[in-house]
Amino acid sequence: MRYAACDVGTNSCRLLVAEITEDGKLEVLRKEVITTRIGEGLQRSSWLRPEAINRTLNCLESFMDIMRRCQVTERVVVATSAVREAINRDDFLVLAEERIGMHIEVLSGEREGQLSYLGAKAGLDLKANPLIADIGGGSTEVIHQRRGIKSISIPVGAVRAWEADWDEIEVKSRLAAELPDNMRTKSSPLILVGGTATSLVAIKKGMTVYNRSQVQGEKLTLLEINAYYDRLNQLTLDERKALPGLQPERADIIVKGILIIKCLVELFGRQEVLVSDSDLLEGLILTLHNKRSGQGDSRTVRRCKNSVG
Repeated sequence: MRYAACDVGTNSCRLLVAEITEDGKLEVLRKEVITTRIGEGLQRSSWLRPEAINRTLNCLESFMDIMRRCQVTERVVVATSAVREAINRDDFLVLAEERIGMHIEVLSGEREGQLSYLGAKAGLDLKANPLIADIGGGSTEVIHQRRGIKSISIPVGAVRAWEADWDEIEVKSRLAAELPDNMRTKSSPLILVGGTATSLVAIKKGMTVYNRSQVQGEKLTLLEINAYYDRLNQLTLDERKALPGLQPERADIIVKGILIIKCLVELFGRQEVLVSDSDLLEGLILTLHNKRSGQGDSRTVRRCKNSVG
């Protein structure tokens, strides 16, 4: 069975095409990330701009073409923080359905976190239930599992922090105000997902071509995170664009994204974290498969395979 999941995020649109093998493993066939920044200017106006909507719709049309060529059996398209908050979100959703012929589901922050948790946990071989932080363009979801998957969504993201030019004090105070005490435990491994976290690993390894298998499960220490924050903060935009491992389209927001990670890790009192390339998209595909199998979200799914076709 071949599935596809697409996420319209604040900074980028992402596509995952995958299969669930007979032994229950998720095998990645294709993964695409295109920066469309539908959340451009949202911090100031609360509206999705026409040019940002058009960029996103063009991207979604190209993704639909990939799905057709990959002969996908079932597919889902979701939108997260920017679309969730925009005053004119319904205008975008109507236009999108007309252009791609498919309904887009707007995820709540809580549901977004739950799906990210399912995807990240399935992609890592962990002995204990993790604490997961999903740092996006418009929001950060923090998720743990205790009598069910519990998720909170904090309106602090890389694009939002960059547009508002929040400093470290502002970012940390906004995060701290939303984090409940029961999530500040040190007994669970802390896992980071999202483009900022995976970019940090790619920069660390100097990747000229992104390789998800070299990112999955990689460790980052707080010392490394601080060092990369200081280093990239001192570079010009052009110098960051030329940095191996960093998408040029992410060069403007990467410093604020790292700042959010730095503040989160410090608030959690950790000295190291793990990074997962598996996240919301994998969670969506596993949920599609589980529904088709009549199992629901609670089904235990085997570890994701990292092969890419």
